[in-house]
Amino acid sequence: MKNKFLLAASLMLSAASALAQPASFSEPQLLIKATDCGLMAPVWSPDGQYLAVAGDNFNGIWVAKADGSDLRQVTQNTGAGYQMKWSDEQTLITTPYTYVDNQRMTRIEEVNVVSGTSQLVGQPQHDFKRSRVMRNAGTVLETMVDNPLKATEQIPALNAYAGKMVINPALSPDGSKIAFQIVSNGLFVINADGTGLTALGKGSHATWLPDGKNLLLTRISDDGNVFTQSDIYCLNLDTRKELNITPSTDVIPVTMALSPDGSKLAFDNDSDGCIYVINLKY
Repeated sequence: MKNKFLLAASLMLSAASALAQPASFSEPQLLIKATDCGLMAPVWSPDGQYLAVAGDNFNGIWVAKADGSDLRQVTQNTGAGYQMKWSDEQTLITTPYTYVDNQRMTRIEEVNVVSGTSQLVGQPQHDFKRSRVMRNAGTVLETMVDNPLKATEQIPALNAYAGKMVINPALSPDGSKIAFQIVSNGLFVINADGTGLTALGKGSHATWLPDGKNLLLTRISDDGNVFTQSDIYCLNLDTRKELNITPSTDVIPVTMALSPDGSKLAFDNDSDGCIYVINLKY
């Protein structure tokens, strides 16, 4: 009986820790130093061994090892870093673009980060649907990524915000919820089937913790021209408890990526164009 009680208690503690916000976190540490251009939009590989980053305005992609070493450029293509995704531990799916007869033509390419070779997998299209590079997106998420200007009109729960753009949608780890922004109206969460809309207030670039109960988000201030201040917060969706991950620092985080095991948070620092990392413990 005692062994059963200890096992049950252990399981309860494990479950509680799985839903918890970080218990501690390090100061931001420089991970990848910018050279010829600023770096942004980090994305971890599925095994956490590599970190891919885009150049200014998402032009070109660089890849480094998880510790920031061995940085190398794997493509120079215009727009290649915008919403790039890993398809496996060595391959990035990218959507670079060119202009033909004043029309923007977007294509899908796979980039092998080990060999640096690229392969065309989707012909250039003028009316490109970004959901082509997503898996198990569902109708609501597809609408957000394919038609961000009209999503508030096409998704009934968002009709009160008609005319506003939807940006930065992020699907929860279990696929049940979507965190997203409505321009000038803050951060929201909605069920993947379009029900249960919840307003979360000011926030941007939401990133889910593995438990699907906590969100990492940035709160950015600007003077109308440049970003002047930003902090990363962890928000528990059930309790609304907030935790500032970057208190008393001079970094200006914008976009971020959580490692697959949840232990490292990489982000771009707008003030110097470099990539930093914060170590998290639960």
